Formats: sequence, structure tokens, C-alpha cells
Amino acid sequence: MSKKSKYLSETLEMESQLLPDAGYGTYYCRLPLFTLLRLNNKGETSTDALTVKISSAEEDGQPGLIVSKEIEIDDIQPDSGVEINAGSVLNPKFLAELNEITSRTVTVTVFSGKEEVLSVQNEVRCLPIDCWPGLGASVEMLSTLVRPKLADCRKILSEAALQMQKWGYPSEWSGYSGNDKNAVRSAAAAIYSAIRAQDLTALPENSLTLPQQTGDLTEVLSKKEATPLQAALLYASCIESAGLNPVIVLGEEGVAAGVWLRENCFTSTCIDDMSVIEKYVQDGVNNLAVFDVNDIFSHKNASFTTSGTHFAAALKRGDYEVALDVKRCRIGGLFPLPIKVKQNGKYELLDEKSFSYDNKPEELPVFSAKERGASKERTWQRRLLDLSLKNNLLAFKTGGDCVRILSCDLTSFIQGLDSADKFNLLPSAQEVNQPSGFGESLEVRALRELIQMQLSSGTMRSYLQADALNECCSSLIRKAKTAQEEAGANTLCLALGFLKWKKDGEYKYAPLILLPVTLQKNRRQGITLIRDEDYTVNTTLLEFLKREFDIDLRGIEDENFSAAQTLALFRAKTAEMDGWEVTEDVYISQFTFARYAMWSDVKNNISVFKKNPLIASLLAGANKLPSVKLAGEREDESDPCGILTPLPCDSSQFEAVAECSAGTTFVLHGPPGTGKSQTITNMIANAVNEGKRVLFVAEKQAALSVVKKRLTDIGIGEFCLEFTTGKPADKSALITSLQSTLDLKNAEYTDTFAEDGRKIEEVRGALSRPYSALHKKRTIGASVYDGILYYFRNRKSSDLMNIESTFYDSLTAEKLEKCESMLTRAQVAAKECGGVYRSPFDNVNISEYSEDVKAATLCAAEVLLAELKHFRNYVGLFLELFSQKISSFTPKKADSFVRILTVLKSGALQEFFGMDEREMHAFFNASLTYDRALRLWFRRFDDIPDVEKLMPGLKEELDNWDENYRSSRRITAVIKKLNKCTQNKLGEKEEAEWVKRAYDMFTARAKIMDIAISRNFLTFTGSFNEKKREQYMQPVYELHELCSQVFMDYNADAFNSVCHRLITGGAAKPLLSGILSASKAFMSAKDSFMRATKGNESAYSDEDIFDCYTAKCTSLIDNIDMLPGWCAYKKTAKELNAMGLSFVTSAMESGAISGDKILSSFRKNVYRNFVQTNIPADEDLATFSAGMMDENAAKFAALAEAFSLDTKAEIRKNLISRLPSEGTEGPLALELMAFKRRTSGNVKRINVRELFAEIPGLLRVAAPCMMMSPSAVSQYLEARPDLFDLLIFDEASQIPTCEAVPALARAKSAVIVGDPNQLPPTTFFMALGQDEEETEAEDLDSVLDDCLALGIPQKHLRWHYRSNHESLIAFSNIMYYSGKLCTFPSPDAMDSRVKLKYVENGVYDRGFTKCNREEAEAVVAEVVRRLKDEKLRRKSIGIVTFSTPQQNYIERLLAKALSQKGLEEAAYEREEPLFVKNLENVQGDERDVIIFSVCYGPDRLGRISLNFGPLNQYGGWRRLNVAVSRARTDMLIYSSMRYSMIDLSRTNSRGVAGLKAFLEFAEKGRTGIAVKSDEMILNKSGIGKYVAEELSSYGYDCRCDVGVSDFKIDVAVVDPKNKHNFILAILCDGKSDFSVKDRTVMQVQTLKRSNWNVTRLYSINFFNNPKREIKRIKELLDRICSGGKTAAPGFKRIYRAAKVEECTVDTQYVLSGEHDADIMKIIRAIVAAEEPISARFLTKRTLATLGIFKFGVKLEGKISSLIDKCALRHEEILGATYYFRTDKFGSFDRYRVEENTALRTSDADYAAYDVISAIKSVLLSKVSMYADELAVAVQREFKVPRLSDKFAAFINSCIDYGVSKGIFVRSISDKISMV
Repeated sequence: MSKKSKYLSETLEMESQLLPDAGYGTYYCRLPLFTLLRLNNKGETSTDALTVKISSAEEDGQPGLIVSKEIEIDDIQPDSGVEINAGSVLNPKFLAELNEITSRTVTVTVFSGKEEVLSVQNEVRCLPIDCWPGLGASVEMLSTLVRPKLADCRKILSEAALQMQKWGYPSEWSGYSGNDKNAVRSAAAAIYSAIRAQDLTALPENSLTLPQQTGDLTEVLSKKEATPLQAALLYASCIESAGLNPVIVLGEEGVAAGVWLRENCFTSTCIDDMSVIEKYVQDGVNNLAVFDVNDIFSHKNASFTTSGTHFAAALKRGDYEVALDVKRCRIGGLFPLPIKVKQNGKYELLDEKSFSYDNKPEELPVFSAKERGASKERTWQRRLLDLSLKNNLLAFKTGGDCVRILSCDLTSFIQGLDSADKFNLLPSAQEVNQPSGFGESLEVRALRELIQMQLSSGTMRSYLQADALNECCSSLIRKAKTAQEEAGANTLCLALGFLKWKKDGEYKYAPLILLPVTLQKNRRQGITLIRDEDYTVNTTLLEFLKREFDIDLRGIEDENFSAAQTLALFRAKTAEMDGWEVTEDVYISQFTFARYAMWSDVKNNISVFKKNPLIASLLAGANKLPSVKLAGEREDESDPCGILTPLPCDSSQFEAVAECSAGTTFVLHGPPGTGKSQTITNMIANAVNEGKRVLFVAEKQAALSVVKKRLTDIGIGEFCLEFTTGKPADKSALITSLQSTLDLKNAEYTDTFAEDGRKIEEVRGALSRPYSALHKKRTIGASVYDGILYYFRNRKSSDLMNIESTFYDSLTAEKLEKCESMLTRAQVAAKECGGVYRSPFDNVNISEYSEDVKAATLCAAEVLLAELKHFRNYVGLFLELFSQKISSFTPKKADSFVRILTVLKSGALQEFFGMDEREMHAFFNASLTYDRALRLWFRRFDDIPDVEKLMPGLKEELDNWDENYRSSRRITAVIKKLNKCTQNKLGEKEEAEWVKRAYDMFTARAKIMDIAISRNFLTFTGSFNEKKREQYMQPVYELHELCSQVFMDYNADAFNSVCHRLITGGAAKPLLSGILSASKAFMSAKDSFMRATKGNESAYSDEDIFDCYTAKCTSLIDNIDMLPGWCAYKKTAKELNAMGLSFVTSAMESGAISGDKILSSFRKNVYRNFVQTNIPADEDLATFSAGMMDENAAKFAALAEAFSLDTKAEIRKNLISRLPSEGTEGPLALELMAFKRRTSGNVKRINVRELFAEIPGLLRVAAPCMMMSPSAVSQYLEARPDLFDLLIFDEASQIPTCEAVPALARAKSAVIVGDPNQLPPTTFFMALGQDEEETEAEDLDSVLDDCLALGIPQKHLRWHYRSNHESLIAFSNIMYYSGKLCTFPSPDAMDSRVKLKYVENGVYDRGFTKCNREEAEAVVAEVVRRLKDEKLRRKSIGIVTFSTPQQNYIERLLAKALSQKGLEEAAYEREEPLFVKNLENVQGDERDVIIFSVCYGPDRLGRISLNFGPLNQYGGWRRLNVAVSRARTDMLIYSSMRYSMIDLSRTNSRGVAGLKAFLEFAEKGRTGIAVKSDEMILNKSGIGKYVAEELSSYGYDCRCDVGVSDFKIDVAVVDPKNKHNFILAILCDGKSDFSVKDRTVMQVQTLKRSNWNVTRLYSINFFNNPKREIKRIKELLDRICSGGKTAAPGFKRIYRAAKVEECTVDTQYVLSGEHDADIMKIIRAIVAAEEPISARFLTKRTLATLGIFKFGVKLEGKISSLIDKCALRHEEILGATYYFRTDKFGSFDRYRVEENTALRTSDADYAAYDVISAIKSVLLSKVSMYADELAVAVQREFKVPRLSDKFAAFINSCIDYGVSKGIFVRSISDKISMV
């Protein structure tokens, strides 16, 4: 395993959880096998590309459970994980054919390249198709075995229908169409009876905790036998076939089956809380009818009713554990399984469509449009007006939170109410029995006068006693406050009089008159009731009476009737109704009737509303807007003076404002904390500045108030009319506001708006142009930044030096892409064939591969190898016989060798070799001598002299005369003849030499002449013929020349001797013939080989043919399987050469670059040239200056801030200038007069709606912005489709479409602001008084959802500002926003601010209080702790519970604790008071600290029910998302269960899955949440990676791409002193969609506000000079680490000299020995004060104290002996002895520096302790330094004037000592850092 793979195996962690069981149903219902598959990176660096393989091996010849799948993972950031989406991996064939329970091993393997780095295995139990895993596993899978389309079901239903007829019910099976519980119950009983009539025999059944083989249900009726489970499945199948919703209840030993008696289902597939079932089957509730299945068999005699009683008894005994809701399973995607049937000897699966005989054929497509608007209208009206009996306005229930008031005469009571606005609500003064139900008692009638008297005095009494009244009112106050905040309405009312009415024999009570009130509690006054508004008639009841009973009282609300008259009218209109009456009861309770005005508006004005394109689109279900495209204006391209944003905004916010300005209707996604209200404020400000009329709608008062406050802060609040949510308009305040706006006048101020806008545009351009130029795509398809990035990515690769400039000039994007593609292919091919350099296929030039080519190549190689061996043997034999050696048998030598053989075999030299051996040698050597002399002779002379006669005796005379050779006549004569043969006479110095050479030449010729063979070149006269001799000797010379070229250490005489012996006799002839034959065969095989391989013979010209071809052929044969890869490479190489990339192939084939590095080398060179060429060619990049960019960034920030003030002033000026003045004429003047006339009288009589309709033009200028709730729109605004230019809806995800219609219809364009991932509209607050675990409240479609479904254009706010720590939003961002939110990392980002507080002993009181007391107490204790702490209480606190009972319990517990501790003021009297809310009502709130109480967890028996209330609903995950995104600084989760306790195999709720993931995230931190692999954003690391590498070499720990969103800090440097924090953020100029303002202002300022140190690094500078940029950053880091100091604080000390009396003595004073004691005293004093001190410096200091400054060996020896006598503690370091008194210097944590006069004047005076401590201090502030830099720093610390070589060497020795002691580390590059 490679080093990299080993590292990965240590740092990667695989988490995998699989379904314990898998069957065909798992595949058929598309259930994921993996409930968790996560790959975590525990290392400190990101991983490269990984491959995850999921597989399952075959066993016993059977196929595997898994269809093998490979998933590519790009990379995983450090300390994070990736959630892998395995998808569908089950093998359906295996599961369909399985006949018995077995198990299979599923293996998940992680590969890096081809190396396995990690593997995990899991066992899965595999079940046959009709097998259910039992209670211990996936219970809901039992629903897949309920098959309603079985033919037997129809048979049973036919028989049951006959029974239904007998009982008086229709025989048709119509499900719940009649909504009659009795009819449904009878149907269930009839089916029970029909199955019972089959006389089924009960088969034994194993415990249901074990897997159950249910078998084929089609055989139950035919065989007349079944197990209880089979009978239950048959019954459930029949129930579902009848259109009803079956339920199966299971226990370990028992089975029950039943049906919902009304169309309903549970919130989850399985319910393990049997108290819910027990409640639902009770008489009076009767939501379910369930019977014991054992009673359906023939041996039992029990009716359906009796069997239900048996079930109820067994339920109470605890015989049942879980209830399975088949309908909910169907909703969750669990459908009936196909039936496995045997046909033609094979099994076949038939689904419902295949085996259902009455299945309706699919309809043919009809292409006619259907009008759907009418149904939509009715849906809107129905949802606006709740006419169901769940509404307590129609069916009031006296139980729960309501207070009955003592009253007898309602008319008198109302008169008493009118006497005051405030009443004290008191408990009953005496024991008064509250009458049951409604109506007064005789006891109360006796108190009539007392009641009336107390009312007139401001007192109102209830029937309740003090404690009960206090508790009930507290609950009402809390709920009313919540409803006001969430639903925007005051739901607390005094109900006066009730209508008693009857339906289906059951009496209901509906309130008649409602008086909105407010309850308040305080210690002094107790409970106070305050009237809020006027009386209101129950309009919902009016509409209900008209629809249901045709009693029309609808005009009563418009008449000014008194309460008494209203009651009388109700009595009169209902007098004829049997059993109806009006009671005069009075109750305080919650009622919801605020939407009546909207209902009326929609009902009456829908024809007008349809003219609005958006309303028409919603009705048609198709987009009918005139434009569906976004304008798409970007901030950097806009005119600063065009679109005005008075509040700071990021680019995504600006684009939303610009889109709004363009008049586009669009959806604006506003995830939590992204600045929605700020964006809305900017939208409104810009719109009103443009003269538009704006309607801002929000349901919550808080949303309206926030925007109104912001508008006031920017100076335009007077131009906005705000209507308080849930209350009628304050007419007086309204008129006053309009009048004060009309009175506004513009103030004088300096108008710099246009000039500042021009400056901003100019500076913005200066910042934008270099950035745009840097990222502009160039001719090669890459930007300069891309080029820099590619260069650094490949900078370690080799250079390609042979690239011609013309190649760069001709490079285009297409050509580059093609080149890289071919290089990639070449790289892959080279890898597949084992590499190019020294490849076994070297010189094989085949580019097209086929099997024929392979066979031909293999055959040619094998033939050549055989012939080569044959030839080699012959050559070896020849060499042995001829006694020759060959060093390297090259092709050239082989050719010469063949020529030698040919000559020898031809017999051409037979005469030469046939002579006498001695004569042959003499002749040959004489010929050689003669020819050498002859060649030399003709270089000097033109002819041969005739001196042959003078030759005898010439040598003796030359020897005798020596230098006096001219005295010899013979010699003189020879010289004369020689001079005649040359034009240049011989000089004196050369005469003797040439005479001697002439003698040698003629002597050699004489020897030749003496041999008989010389006759061949004599003339007929006997003279010597040179030409003939040359011709004769040429073959001999050529042979020996060839031999000298071929043979090593060639000896011609020896060769001649062998030839004389072998050639003459013909002995060598067979050998020569054989060699020549072998040679010819070899050459033929070689040529065939070359043709087959298309090789070039010249490639082997210098190689030994035997070794070369043998190795070549052997290697080729051994690696013939890699020939396809080589052919592919050669083909690519050919293409590369054709494209001018021959330098690449040459480099690969020469070994200059390895094959796997060729692409990186190419890129390095190409992109380096690209960058170096393009930077100077671009004006903006050529003149780039980092200093100027930083200066412009600072200037831009200042200008942006100033321009914001200018913008506010400009908008206010423009709005005031439009107001009418005294000189205004035209329609506006008339409207102004009408306004003054209407408001001059009694304001209370003004109809606001009529007033607004009368002055539209005046409102456009005086109140261009109106801020309302949805209900106020219908109440106060006329129905006109063009009333407003712009509508802005806030929190649109919470507004049902039906409520949004009135506002949408009144505007030309709309901006729908919201978040589809947050809380949807819900009927939760309409379903008052219901148990949330049993509530059937539905999540409604919001206007946001409907608009998105229409395909309306969308914009997204991207930047998250709320959370001060990224971990607080990380879960929500990754889990629900796919990481698309841009968040800002914190300096302490390595630690999470989301903490799990596990409550170990917590118990969820399921079925009773539904609270978790231990959790609540822990939460309250934490709140009290924080409020008591002065520092902690500064942070605001919010408590969020997962259930309403837990919320109520914590509220009570907290109120008590705060009261006892006196902390109410600290909790509530602050800007952000403490709140306690639940998942349903926390949206819109935020606090610094959010504390969660999960509440749910183990019950008393330790069991965990997966019923988590609202979380289980369809939109439960949205509720969770809202809750977990509320915190700013901290999040604490108190939970009695850990994430591992939640078994997701038992539920398919996304909300429950989210809760488990959230608990895991809280427990584990960042690694607890993983990005889904299919949503994973490819991490494109920028230049920061290479900056980090450089900084790391200095000892700094750096992290790249820090952050979990699209915005990342390129490089974050870890604080050396605190490894949990970052100390510096380095921002680079990588590619992004962020605007100039985002990059230069917003990001930097936000990071700095989060306590980051921030610096920028520009890629151009880094490319040009990396070392300079790194040095700059290192210097900044050094300053930050040291706080501006050159050394770490706490090390430096003052050098304190010993205080001894100085004197002047002579040397004798020391040497005499008389004063040794005094001197030793001085020594001890110096050591005590100046420890540690070296022996040398101690001697120097002692003598200096005595006035002796120069001393020799004697004095030094004397002092040394006295030091020894002192017996001081000492230690030797670096060859020097140091003396000291204490051990405090061993830790090297202090060094001394002289304060004034330097005592240490020499380099040797400094102690090693001081120097090592100084080095340590410097490194603690600088992290790392080069050794030479460190020496300079130490010199400066000691204030040494000059760093001498000796002192530098001493410092280096101290460094080495520190390294040896483990204090320092010295790198290869000589960098020193701390360990």
C-alpha cells in the first residue's frame, strides 16, 4: 500500500447502517437499503477523488443481493463528511426467486485509484416475497402484504353486501362518501361476518417477534385455513378494497384488525402509543373499530361488537404493542406487492393491474382544456371560512381553556359591560355550583342584583375558584399572545349568548356576540379584563346558518343593532327550529373569526380579481404573466444613482431590488438570517422614490413593525401607513399621520448625491476592471487566473524546453482542448503499456491494433528469436576457431563480419594464405611497412628518387657519422637526389631523418622483392610495378580492415596464421557456408520483424544485435498483452506530432518526462507562457498594483457609507417635493380639499375604506407605502386590480394562497418573499384545544408554494448574517439548503457552538402529562444560571420546545423559578425578552442563545415512541429547519435521547430523520452532518491551496477553503498559541459571482466584525514573486502573533550586576594567597547575582572587580582554583562550564539584557542559557525563521552592535543544542521552529 493510501486508511471513516431485512417489498417500494452511508474525513487535509464500490458476492451459485455499483466522490474537506446516495442497489431477480430466509454480506469498499483503502461489511437478512420480518423489524412492511385487488376480496365483499342490505344500508361500496360512522362500522361488521361464514380453521402461529411466512392469501378461502396474521391480512385487504382505511394492531402473541370510522389516518405509519388506540376505540370517540382476529375463526362464537370488546380488554392488559395504519403506509409509498404465481413451470410476478379483473383501462389522452378556476375559487372560500364542526365558533366546547362568567340577564350584563372598559376578574365569592352544559341555574338567578352591582363597579366574577381561575387565565394569556404574534389576530373574546342548535340528533352551541378582550395579570390588581373593540356578530355562524338551514341573518353585521336586539333577532329567526334556543351564557375563550372579511372579499370580488394576471395564473394553474424573464441587472453594471438602496445590501439583495424596480413579479427566496426585512426596506424605498405606490403585507405584527422602524430610520417613515395587525384602524391616529406628512417641508442641505454617485462608479470600475480582466476568458478558453492556477497546480512538473513560440501563437481553446484530450489519451495509453521510456515496445511503430497485427508481431518476434539464436551459435563457433573476440556485435559489425566471411569463402585470397607461413608474414609485414613509408613519403615529396643503388651501407654511415653526416658522400648524394623530388628543399634538421626514411622504404621494398609472390607485380623487365602491387594487396588490406572493425584486440598476424591453416586446406568452408546461411536467415527474420513492427533499424545501429534483438523479442513476447495500449499510444503520438506536439512525444520517449506527468508538464509550460504573455498584453493587468487596489477598496468603503446617507436624503427630498402645496392645482388639489372636509368633523364616523377610495392621488404622494395584514387589505381597500404598483408579501411561506388573493389582486406586480423550506401555513392555530400528538391539523399550500408551482421567476438571497458562528447555521444550510447559503466562518470555527446536553435520567411521560420533567428542570436551571451571571445575562435567551405540553410546563416552572430568584426583570425587562415557544410558533423570532427541549424520549419502560408530534407531519422537517436557525451565538439542545436511539427503519418521516441528524450534529459537531453525494458541490480549490503550502513551510498550520458554504476563506492560519482558533484570514481573488461591494466591503467588514484579522493576496503578485508575497504575509503573522513585539513577552529580564565593592589591587594581591577568602566572597556574590555565568566570564568579572582588566595564565589559573574551592553548582554546555545557585534556568524561559552600561562586552560573555531562551522567545512570536535570520534577531535582542562570525557560530551551536534537546526543529531548508 502506498503512503497516500495508508494515510487515507487511517483518516477515513465509513459509517453505514442498513435495513436489517430486505425482501422484494424493499425493492418494489423503492426503499433505500442504506439508511446511512457516510464517508468521514478525520484528517487535516482534503482527499482526492475516491471511488466507493457497493457489492455483494454470489453464494452457492446464487446471484448476489446487490447489483454492484460504483460512486465517484470528488473530494472531502477535512473534518467533514459526505453522505453517499447509494440509490437503488437491490437485485430484484434474487429477491423474487428467493424461497427461504437467508443472509447476505454487503460490502462497501473505498478505493483511491486502484488501491483499496477502506472496507466495511454488513449482514442483511433476506426474506422471501411473502415473508414479513416481524415486530422486531420493519413493522410497516406488513402493509405491502395487504392486497385489495385479490379476487377473493370481491367474493367476500359480495357476500358482505347482502348482509348490508339486510341491515338497511346500500349494497354499494362507496367508502366514506356518506361520512357516516355507523355505516362504516356496519360495513366493517358485514365483512367480518362474510369471512366468519367461511368457517376458517385457525393454524398455529409463531411469536410475531419472529419472521412470519404469510403464504399465498389466495389459498385461504380454498383451503379454509389460515393463521391469525393471514386472517388479519385478508380482512384488511377486503376493507381496503371497499374503499376504507384498515388498521392492523399487533402484539407478541395476538393480532387485531380494524378500520377508521371516518376518513382519516395517523401521522405516522406505525403507532406504538397504545393509549391513543385505547382512546380512539372508546364509546363517545369511536374513531376506530377494532376486533380480535381470533374471533373470526370457526371455533369461536363472537359477533363483531363482542370481538371489539375482547380487543379492548386485551388492549388494557397490554397484549398489543403497535398499530399499523395501512392508509398512512400507502401515502408513504408502501404499496401492495405483486403475487408470485407459477406458470409453465416458472414463477411470475403479477401486480395489481395484472390480476385485478375489474381494473379500469387507462384513459386515452384528451387534449381539451378544462376550466379549473371555479373549483379553485370554492377552495379559497372554503379555507377562508371554516364551516366544519371543528370550529368552536360553530360547536363550542366547554372543556379546556375557557372561563365561564357569572351572569343571569344578558341584556343587563351587556349594559354593565358598556359602563367601563376595564374589569377585575375575580373567582367565585361563594360556593356556586357551575351548571352542567349551558343555561343558568336557580342559584345564579338569586345573585342577579349582586352580579349587576359588581359589574357597575368594575368587577366580574367567574364560576372558578382562585387557583383554577389563575391557572386557566394564565393559559389563555399565553395562547392569546402566541396567536397575536403568529396569526396576527386577537383570538381572546368574551362570548355573549349562545345558539343551541341540533344536527343529526346532537346538540351544538355557537356563540352569538363576540367582544374582543385582553387579559392581564399582575400582583397588585390580580387578573384584569380589558375591552379591545366593539361587539362583533359571529359572522361565521351567519354564513353557516344560510348554507345549512337557509336561515339568512347575514345583513345583521352591517346594521347598528344593540346586543339585545341582536339576540332577539336570533330568537325570532330560529323560533321554528325544533329544539333550538338562545341561551344567555357568557364565556371567555379563544375564537378565530378574523378571516371573514377576506372570505367576503374573495366571494364578492372574484370577477374583478381575475383581471389580475397573477390571480388568473393561480386560477388556471398555468403562468399567464406578461413576462416570465428576469431583468437580471447586476450591481456592478448599474448606475449608483439609478436604483437606490439606502440601507447596506449585498449583491443578491441589490439584484432583488433591481428586479422589483423593473416591475417583475417574482419569488424572492429568503432563508433565515439573509436580511429579508432590510431588502424589503430597500425595495420600498426605491419604489416610492420612483413614484410607485407600494403595499407591504405581512401576517405578523413584528414583521410590519421591523420594516416600519427601518423606514423611519432612513427618514421616510412618515410616508408609510401602518395598520396594526388584528385590530381596527385607529382613525384618529391615521388622520393625524396623513396630516403631519402633508405638512412636511424640505430642509436645506448640500446636495452631493450625483457627485458621490459618479465617484462610486469610478472607484468601482477601478476595482472591477482588473478583476474582470483577471477572470476574462481568453483565446485558449481560460482566464489569466485559470492559467495561474494551472501553473501552480503543475509547478512541480518538469519543463518542456523544446516548445516553439509558433505553437503558443497558434493555440486556441479548441486546439488546447484537443491537445489535452490527446495527451490524456497518450498518458492513459502509456500507463496501460507499462510506460514509454525504455518500453518493451520501443521502436514498435504500429498505430492500428488488431488480432492479426498481434499475431503477426508475435510470430515475427518468435522467428527472429530463433534465427538469432542460430546465428549467434555460428558466430560463437567462428570466434572460437579463429581465436577472436567481439565486444559489441552492432549491425555495422555484423555487416562487416558477413563481408569477411564472403571474402574468406570466395577463395580470392587463396594465393596469399597459401604461401609459406613465414613468407606470408614477412611479405605482409614488409608490405605494411612499405605502404606506411610510402604514404608518409608522398606527403613531402613528389616522386620516388632513384637511390636504390646507394642504399647498401647507408644505414652504417648514418650511424657512424651521426651529426656529421654531410661528411659522407653517399649520404650527400642521397640528399641531392631527394631534393630533386621536391620543390621545397630539405632543411638541415630534416635531411638525416628523410634519408633514414628513404633507407627504410627501400629496405622494405627489397624484402618484398625477395619473396616469390612479388612476381605478381613485377614488370617483364623485372622492375617494381607499384600499381599492380597496390591492386594485389587491396583485398588483403580490406579484409584486415574489416577484421579490425569487427574483432576486439585484433592481431593481423594471428588472423593470417589461422587463415593459412583453415582456409588453405578448405577446413573452414562448411563453417563459413553455415554462418553465411544463418546470417541470411537472420537478416530475413529481422526484416520481417521490422516490417511487422514498422520499426526503424537505425534505432539499433549502436546496439549489440544479439543482446538487443534478444531482449527486444523476449520483452515483446512477454508483454504482448499490452500491445493494444502501445498501439493506442503510437496512434495518439502520431496525432500529437501532426499537431506540432512532437516535443511532447520526444520528451516521453527520451525519458525526460514520465508518461504519467506529461499532461501536467504540458500544462505547466503552456499556462506559464499564457500568463506571461497575457498579463503585459492587457492594459488593466499590465498596470496592476496591489497597493492601488487596497487603497481603492478603502476609498470605496468610505464612499459607499457616505453615499448611503446621500441616498436617504435624496429619497426624502423627492417624496416631500411631491406633496401638494398651497399652489397645487388639478385633481390633487380637489382630493386635498376632500380630505380636509372629511377629517374636519367627527373622525369616528369616517369609513376608512370610503376615505381611501376618495383620495387615491393624495395617498400616492402622502402615503405611497401602506403596511397591512392580509385581513386589513380586504377590510380597508377597494377592489381594484391596479390600486398598487407593487405588492410585497413577507413570510409568504406561512400565508395560505386563499389569504393572499385579496392583496395579490390589487397590485400590478408582486414580490413574494419567503422560504419554502420553512414553516408552511397550518391549521394548527385554528384547531384550538386539540392534542398536538393526535391533531389532524393539515399543512396548507402557501402562496409561495403555488407561485413556485406556476414557474414564476425566482431570486435568492444568499448571504446569511444572523449567526455569529457558522456552526449555528451549518446544519440547516447543508441539510435543507444544499450549502447554497453564503455564511461567514468564525475565528473559532474549529469548535462547534451547537452543544448537546444529554439528560440521562429524562423520562417522557407518554399518555399522561406528555412532558419531560427532568429536561424541563435542566432547561430552567440553565436559564437561571445564565441570568444570575452578569456576563452571560447580556445574551438574550429563547427556549424552543418540540411540544406544547412541554412548553406550558417549562413556562410554569420558569415563572416560579424566576419569581423565587428575583430574576423577572433580568429575563423580561430588556430589548429582547426571554421567550418560551414551540416548533409551530417560533418562526420570525431570534435570540442570542436558543435552548431546545426535545421532550420526547424513553418512557417509563424505556421505550421510545416515534410519534414526535408536528415533526411527524408531512412538513415536519420545515418546522425543524425553522427552529434550528434561530440562534445568533449559541445553541443548547437538552435531550433525553441520543441520535442512536432513533430507529429510522420504523418511520419514513423526513422530520424524524432530520431530528436524528440534528442530534447527531449536536453530539459530534461538523462531522455529524454530511453533504449528500448527489448534491455535493465540486470543490474548486483556488490559489489559496498553494499559499497555504508555502506558509506551512514556515511552521504555520494553515487550512484551505475554510467554510461550509459557497463563501470560503481561501487560507485560514491557525493561531500557534491556541490551536482551536484561527488568527488570520487570507482572501484571494478567485472567481466568484460576488459584486465589487461584496468582495471589497461586505466580506471584509463582516469578517472583521467577527474578530478576524484579514489580508488580501493578489494572484498576479503571487505568480510574479511568490516568495515576496509569502514574506509579506509572514511578517504580518509575526506582528499579529507577537502583538508588534519582536519576541514573546515574559522572557526578557534585566541583567542585574552583583553589588560588590570595587577596589584596585596588583597581581600579587591575588597570587599571594593571603586574600583568598575575600576573593572567594566576591566570586560567590557574582554567581548569586549573575547566575548562570560561564567560568571564563566569572573570572573576568572577579578580576574586573579588583581593578585588574588584563590578565594572563597565572591569574586565570588562580581564580579558577578559587572557584573550585567555592564548591558552586555547575553544568557544562557546549564545552563551557556555567555556575549557578538555583535550577530556574533549565527550562530556558528567561534571558537577560543590560539596561544601561553593557557588562558583557565580548561574544564569549553571553551564557548559552540566555541565547537559547532568546531564540525560544523569538520563535514563539515568529513561528519559524531561517537560521541566519534568527541569528540577526538574537543579536538585536541582546543589543550587540555587530554580529561577528564567532557570535553567529555560537548562536548556531545553541540552535543545534536546542534541536538535540527537542526544543527546536531544524528543517531541510534550514528553517528553525519550535517543537
